[in-house]
Order: sequence, then structure tokens, then C-alpha cells
Amino acid sequence: MKNQHGIISNWIMQGNEPLVSIICTTFNQENFIRETLEGFLIQETKFSFEIIVHDDASTDDTLNIVKEFVDKYPLIIKPIYQKENQYSKKEINIWSDFTFPMAQGKYIALCEGDDYWIDVLKLQKQVDFLESNDDYVITWTDFFTKKGTELVPNDFKDTLPSVYTIDFDNLFVPYCTYTLTCLFRKSAVDPLDYKKFTYGKDNTLYSLALCHGKGAYMNFKSAVYRWHPGGIYSLKSAFFQRYSSYLNLKEIYECIPEARTKNVAKIMNSLLKYSAQEALKLVKDKNQDKTEPKKAIKAFLANAGFLTKIKFLWRYIKA
Repeated sequence: MKNQHGIISNWIMQGNEPLVSIICTTFNQENFIRETLEGFLIQETKFSFEIIVHDDASTDDTLNIVKEFVDKYPLIIKPIYQKENQYSKKEINIWSDFTFPMAQGKYIALCEGDDYWIDVLKLQKQVDFLESNDDYVITWTDFFTKKGTELVPNDFKDTLPSVYTIDFDNLFVPYCTYTLTCLFRKSAVDPLDYKKFTYGKDNTLYSLALCHGKGAYMNFKSAVYRWHPGGIYSLKSAFFQRYSSYLNLKEIYECIPEARTKNVAKIMNSLLKYSAQEALKLVKDKNQDKTEPKKAIKAFLANAGFLTKIKFLWRYIKA
């Protein structure tokens, strides 16, 4: 597809349905969303794609920037404008309730409004792979992490092959499955199945997809993951990050039979251990809500060996 940024085709104008639906969720990301949308529009493809942008009632200039792009590319960019924030509602899931049902493509690509793509052939490479490999249902790629103005590379280029096959026996080892590079077959994930999960997030989506085929990490850098203090996840405490990941993986392990592997169990137990260690720092803080930290400690001790319990309780006393 091409626009003034590069190569353009008239696929959509001719009435062709998009092969790929790019889904972008954004909230108060006025400093980043322009670069995100530009990264979609520079994609050079042999097929049509659509861009679904979900603005979750931003209170800064994000909405106006999105509208600016919609006005320029009304046939490509399909906006969802919320009048009140949906992320804060426990019964609502942005993907399953709003964006996934709207997607027309055979494939769905994900990227949040503070990350961006840098490889103009990202979509083409991932689609070509899935079109040629029916036994694969989901793909990811390498990426940079941007801290301030510095682009920090991963070591995946040297440690992983050009295509690294991922299933439940090696999922998250290493953790190279980031949302901003994900592209998957729409048929592999039922939005209603995703909505059933209380602690659902990107790992849940990956797990549901892997029930229908293999995953592929493709070893080329296609995107930039922006690490910044304003990120929703970045603002959370180390305890929250680890414990929410544990609850998410525990739910996956319990609800998806295919996920009950030694690999997933090992990672789940490690997350619980780290959660309990971080919880120790919070339980004696008078200003801290201790409900969740105490739950993490209780869950960890319930399955710990005798010596581990003694060491942990000693640390608790000393904390």
C-alpha cells in the first residue's frame, strides 16, 4: 500500500477487503501517537490493510492528532472514539469488546500508541511467512527498546536463529514475544474466549493462539518499544508487575490444558517467588494496601518447602 510516505496502491479504493487489520489502542499519548501512526502508513505491502485506532477518552491532544490522520486517510484509518475511559472498567476489555470484532482482516497486527514500527516491510515479511506456513498461527519479531533518546538492542540477534519456533514448551524463554511486533491469524483467537479471562492480557492472547498452531519469532528488528515513565505498566510497582504476571499465567495454566507444561509451571512458580519477595517490602509499609502482597506471600508459602519457608519467614521478620 502506498501514500505520500512511500509506495501506494489503490486496493481499498477498488473495494478490496484488507488482508491485515492493524489495531492500535491509545490514551493520553500526544507525544507519541503521531510516530506510531506514521509507522503504520510507511508499510510497503502487496495487499491492503486497515488501521483501527481506539482512543480511550484521552484528555490531552491525542484525539485531535488521531482525527487529523483520519481526515487524511479515511479509507484506511477506522477510529473508535470513547467518551469515557473504558480501560478503568473491570467488565470491559478493549480488544474483545471493541477492536477485535471490528477487524476485517485475515490477520491482526498489534501496536500500542506509544510504540512504533521502523521496518517498512514488517507486515509483508510476517504475512508472507504465515501464508507459506499453515502450521504457524502467530509471529513476533525483534525490536529496540527506547530509553530517552537511546535505542537499546536485544541480544536475540546473536542468541536465536532466524526463525525461532515457539510453543508451550519454550514460551517466554526467552521473553521475546512483545505486543508491538505481534501479528496473528484472526481465526486463531475468538474474542469471546479471550473475554472469559479475569486476568487476560497479551500472554493470554498468545496462549489461545498457540492452541491452534505454532508461533514464530522472526529475527529482524521491526519496531521500537518505548520505555517511559508515562507508560501504564511502567508506573506500576515491581510487586504489581510480577504478581499480575503470575495471576495471568496461573489463569492460563488452569484454563488452557495445552499450557500445562513444565516450562509454563516453572515460569509461573518463579513469578510467584519474585512476587512474594517484593511483597515483603510492602507488608510493613503503613501507607501501603497489604491485601494483595499478603495474598502473594500466602500463596508462595503454601507450596514452598520447609527450608524455603524458614528462610522466607526469617526475611519477613527482618523486613
